[in-house]
Amino acid sequence: MGLFDAPKPVRVEIKGHTLHCIICRHQGFHRNEVRLERAGLFTSDWADPHAICYECDNCGYLHWFMPQ
Repeated sequence: MGLFDAPKPVRVEIKGHTLHCIICRHQGFHRNEVRLERAGLFTSDWADPHAICYECDNCGYLHWFMPQ
């Protein structure tokens, strides 16, 4: 993916509330799904937890959420 192919930032709603960056109050985000590692525990691919993070398009701060 080249520089000009980057996805456009989106507005995010969490439980009926618009997400604002807690650092700069921006409302544009990029969504990422992240696999969480559990150090020292036996896990398999189906049991590994995942988190959703939204990266602020303005300052880069990551907002983390556990999927429900």
